[in-house]
Amino acid sequence: MGSKPQEFVFVDGPALARSSSAHSRKIRSALIRRRVSEKQTNYRREEAAKREKLIDQRKVQGEHHQHAFNKLCPCRRESQGSGSDQTQMSHRSSPTFLVTDDGATVCGTCTLTSIWPAFRQSNYAGSCYQAWILPSSRNKLLIYSTLWAASCHRDVLRISYGAPDPALETKEQLYYKGLVLSTLHSHVADYTNETWRDSVIMSVLYLAVNEHVKGKVTRDASPFTPPFVDLQSLSFYGSREYHNMHWTFIQTLLDRLGGIHSIRMYGLGWLLSIGDLMFAAHSLTKPHYPLVDVQGKLYKLSSPLHAFGIAPEQPSPPGSGFRELLSLTPPVKEKIVNAFVHLGEYSIVIQSFSNRHLDASTLDLIGDVRNQVHHDLFSLPDEHGPTDCIFDQPNDPGDSSQSFEIYHACRLSALLYALHVTFPVPKSAALRAVIIPQLNEKLHDVSQKMSTTLLLWCTTVTAIAAEGMIQRQSLVQLTNKVRLDLQIHHLSHTVEILHSFTWADIACLDGLYRLWDEIMRLG
Repeated sequence: MGSKPQEFVFVDGPALARSSSAHSRKIRSALIRRRVSEKQTNYRREEAAKREKLIDQRKVQGEHHQHAFNKLCPCRRESQGSGSDQTQMSHRSSPTFLVTDDGATVCGTCTLTSIWPAFRQSNYAGSCYQAWILPSSRNKLLIYSTLWAASCHRDVLRISYGAPDPALETKEQLYYKGLVLSTLHSHVADYTNETWRDSVIMSVLYLAVNEHVKGKVTRDASPFTPPFVDLQSLSFYGSREYHNMHWTFIQTLLDRLGGIHSIRMYGLGWLLSIGDLMFAAHSLTKPHYPLVDVQGKLYKLSSPLHAFGIAPEQPSPPGSGFRELLSLTPPVKEKIVNAFVHLGEYSIVIQSFSNRHLDASTLDLIGDVRNQVHHDLFSLPDEHGPTDCIFDQPNDPGDSSQSFEIYHACRLSALLYALHVTFPVPKSAALRAVIIPQLNEKLHDVSQKMSTTLLLWCTTVTAIAAEGMIQRQSLVQLTNKVRLDLQIHHLSHTVEILHSFTWADIACLDGLYRLWDEIMRLG
């Protein structure tokens, strides 16, 4: 009596007996394509609903910020009381009024109410105004640099989302940049003076981030569909090419002053540290500064699940699969493993909150936890560092080369996942082109010695990310080999394993369905 034929069981779908016939393969492919189409339709519908909610939320937030700003900005109060247009008022009514050479009066703070709230919700915009603008009647460097950066920001918005041939603020930018450079030249030698120190740092930071701004803000096509892409202006600033001279100057200056903790101005240390984090993500380097909050204090947030009070529903907690690294010989340090575990926990956070209407404090917390998780991840030792930074038993006489290769394959896979799903930078194509060829080689080398669930997660993430690249076919074959070695025959079993590492269905399932379709066609 023959053995019972093996079956394929599809998630929310039928079971099909394994068969080599072309007809069966067509049925399987058609079912998977239909499922992908349904998922895409549902996703578009959910995204449309989220956009409507976001529009309504922005309207409410806009009214809130307008009301708060009316109380803070003297020009608003005066213009409302007199009924006159703010641009016709005397610049003496507020220290933030500046008069250009052609006599036009500009209130920069009024234009910034739509920019600052994009970095943080809550009362960040009002606090920045009070800390940066109101006390600056004699320190014009803060005002000039803020107005110049705001003008650059608005021009990028016009180029990206405005008319085909938008009218840009070229004249205003040249005017304000000239004021920034001349004032900076006069006071850069006073960087040790607390009156000028923070304004010098802020102005050079703005110059570093905005000097090379060109073209539209767009997101590269990606096999992943991540949520929260605009959180804390990541889509707008996450792939900027920083001006090297200005960026290096900030590092030199802060090294002389004693580091980022020497900054006293509200929000500036936080802004610099997330700018540093975005630079690290875009350049595939380590962050230079520790992560600080808006008060300039080191972040001390708990783990992602604990921060949001989430109890995992899966039998294997998210991130727990990475504890396989503790069983290597020699074992990876627990602190490093925890960085991977927290990435898995944060994936559950974004999955849980992706389709919900969120208040300002929750959005800020999601962003803050994201920054902490990825600061830890981006700071992990790379292949050029000493092994005693990676392993708990660096003096073990045994061969550590295999543990070394597994760790670096895991680190690169986690970076690839993070840059597309949990810290989704807009310009991801160039990063894929750098990471995937390295990973392809490492994963094939490791697979010749072992097949584990950790390797399955690495190959799956890399194969999905390699869609449309020349490495795709070899990675599909490698993923198929690893899952067969582990005797994994059903998609549902694969998804269960992936959830024990780091995996967000909302961002990854469509790519997984396409990958699984290709795996099934291998026969």
